[in-house]
Amino acid sequence: MARTLVGKSTIGVVLAGGRSSRMGRDKALLSHPQRGNFLQNAEALLSELPLEKVVTSGARPGAIEDLVPERGPLGGIYSVAMATDADAALVIPVDMPLLGREHLSELLAEGQASGRPCYFADFFFPLWLPFNSDCLDYLRHAVEGSARNSVGALLRHLGAKSIPIKSADDWHRNINTPADYLGLNSPDKTSEFHFENSF
Repeated sequence: MARTLVGKSTIGVVLAGGRSSRMGRDKALLSHPQRGNFLQNAEALLSELPLEKVVTSGARPGAIEDLVPERGPLGGIYSVAMATDADAALVIPVDMPLLGREHLSELLAEGQASGRPCYFADFFFPLWLPFNSDCLDYLRHAVEGSARNSVGALLRHLGAKSIPIKSADDWHRNINTPADYLGLNSPDKTSEFHFENSF
């Protein structure tokens, strides 16, 4: 299944198919102070970039559901690749509310210039990922259980490029628990996050 290495068409992908078990409720629906909820914010953020389209991965209305359930991020990415004709994807998780357009613009430019999967430092998301044959083969094997189902293993297999983080803030922070979410409202944050009707 051959595909172009450096995509003429790059899509934005929001990974929103996790169980949110540690949070106790759907993280995608958590309130975001600037734009509705976490999912709406992530979709709007990707929509600001020069991408062909933005899709969401997960079992929710309007999203691309996993072809094989319970396969984690790689299962979601594989399902998106199979459902679209994109050459590459800029992938972000739904639970990274401090992510900014400048970070994604840098990642998109680096990925399209190099043709290699790209991510920041030792954080595997956000991720620019080319849907070439090597990538798709690995994703398929991971979903089928004949290759390690790990984002890190995929990136090592593809010779991905780690980009240094230029800023000192914690924009790459994931929100996994109620404590993480409440921590976004700490005094050193200007955002007014609030955990409404928790649990």
